[in-house]
Formats: sequence, C-alpha cells, structure tokens
Amino acid sequence: RVGKGLRQSQRGYLEQDLAGLSIPGVEVDDNPDRARLDPAALFGRAAPLWLEVGFGGGEHMVHMAARYPGVNLIGCEPFVNGVAMLLGKIRRAGVTNLRIHPGDVRDLFDVLPDGCMEKCFLNYPDPWPKKRHHRRRFVTPEHLLPLARVLAPGAEFRIATDIPDYVRQAHEEVPGAGFDLLTE
Repeated sequence: RVGKGLRQSQRGYLEQDLAGLSIPGVEVDDNPDRARLDPAALFGRAAPLWLEVGFGGGEHMVHMAARYPGVNLIGCEPFVNGVAMLLGKIRRAGVTNLRIHPGDVRDLFDVLPDGCMEKCFLNYPDPWPKKRHHRRRFVTPEHLLPLARVLAPGAEFRIATDIPDYVRQAHEEVPGAGFDLLTE
C-alpha cells in the first residue's frame, strides 16, 4: 500500500502525527468483538460527523476541516503516500477536527454506530475502467449498504467523478442502496 518512496518529511509525519490522529478500535486486533465506536469520544466533542472515502492527498479534507471547524471529519485512505501527504497538510493548516483511518473504509463501517454520519464524500474514486474490475468500484452494494447503515436519515452522499461509466454505475447502484439520487 505504498506507492512512490516517501520523502523524509513524510516519514516524519507518519512517525510523529499518525498515532494521534488515527482511530483506535477499527482494526480487528484492537477490537475483536467489533464494539461500536463513540464518535464524540474520538474528537472530545459532539459535533456533526462527516466522512471522506479515499481522500487521496487530503486537499479536499483539509479544506473542509478549515472551512467547517464545527464539524468532525473522518478520512479513510489505504495508501500510505496519501496519508503522509494529508498529515503534512494538517500540520500546515493547523486544523484539529480530523481523524484518519489509514485503511479500508469497510473496516470503519464495521465499528461505526448506525446513523452517525451526516455527510459522505467520494471524490474522484479509482474508476477501475476494465469491466471485469467494476465490482471493485465503491458504488457497489458491498460498499453502499454499509454506508447507508452509518448515514443518518437525510444525510448527503456526494460523489464527484469525470468518468461517464462510473456515473452510469452510480445511477444504477446508489438508488438500490436506499439513497435518493440528485445530480448536478
């Protein structure tokens, strides 16, 4: 789950900052009974909770954290390079309302309480362009049904993509998971 080599500064961010921003109890080894997490306890405050799936380098996530300081944000990203980039951006921006799960979002879905999220972002996800790989896309029941469980009634699920076939699949799969479909 590491792409290009990490710069020395990025290795430092991972060593110094990741533990303080990671979400304990997501991994099965840390939480074998899969007990539900308390989002307010994670942040030390009760506030609206938002999720970004696959935050890439973290630009959108840090921007949202700075723009909406009254919101708690969780970001999931399985690739270490993206996590390291986000940690650097968090340092520079000085935002404190973020937590990170450096892994698969499905692990987080297993331990979040029902209806705890008010908004979820899926920005320019991997398109898995080959037809045989479409089952790996996020917009499949395997991902959407657990997401629907953790989203509060009336919550927003925002998808941004420039891949027409991803849009087509989202239009087919998202309503089947119980979401109202609005397009812009």
